[in-house]
Parts: sequence; C-alpha cells; structure tokens
Amino acid sequence: MTNPRTLLRWSLGLTLVAATVGAQIYSYHTPGTTWSVTAIRIHAGMDAAYLQYLDTSLKRDHDALVKAGYMKSYKILRTLDYDEATWNLLILREYASLAAFEANEEKSDSLSRQFSGDAGAQMNAYTDRSKIRDVVWTKMAREFLLK
Repeated sequence: MTNPRTLLRWSLGLTLVAATVGAQIYSYHTPGTTWSVTAIRIHAGMDAAYLQYLDTSLKRDHDALVKAGYMKSYKILRTLDYDEATWNLLILREYASLAAFEANEEKSDSLSRQFSGDAGAQMNAYTDRSKIRDVVWTKMAREFLLK
C-alpha cells in the first residue's frame, strides 16, 4: 500500500510541473475577425464586364449586408501584375466571427435574394458570370492581431 505522504508529494510535484508548463505558454496574438477570401480569375478581355458587376450587383448586395450588420466590411483587391495562370482579383468579406457568420447565414441569404432574385435567378446570374471569370478558390481565415 502506498504511503499517504508519498502520494501527497507526488501530487504536489505533478501540480508544480503542470503549473510551470502552463505558465510558459504565451499567446502572441489575439483572435480578430473572420474573413472569407475568394480568389477570382477574370478571363482575358472581360475586365470591364466583371468590374461592372462588382460595381453594381456585388456592391449593392454587400452594402446592404454591411448595413444590416451581417457583414462588417468587404474589400476588392486587384493584382498589379498580369499572370494568365492564376487569380488576379480577391474579394474579401469580413465577419465579426465564424459564429456570427454561421448564425446570420440564413438572414444574409434572404437579404441577398431581395437584390438578386430567387435561387433560379441567382443560378442564372452565376452561370452568366462564369463566362467572364472563374472562381479559383474560397477560404475562411481568422485575423491574428499581434500583441
């Protein structure tokens, strides 16, 4: 049978080791907002057509989502160099958090339908845009605010 004092010493020793290890963990960042990042490849010669879509339909939709509080902000970034093999435009959408994005997804979709029509109209518009651009990828990312 184990001596109670030995057991107490082991418990205290393990507690000290755990506390020391826990004290050594340092977080170098604070989690920030969540971003949806979509890389777009505009087809050659279709810049004006796609930029017109961005300046009308996308802007109207995203401004409404920001005003309603479902999205914090959005940005469009265009590359300065021209490379036919990869993306040349990024669409960034900022949300308060991943939980907020998921919680407001249905409300956001409902608001977007007011501007772009029902699912059939949205699919037709998506098909039309596929003639002038390709969606290369979409990723979700969390902003890291360095301390």
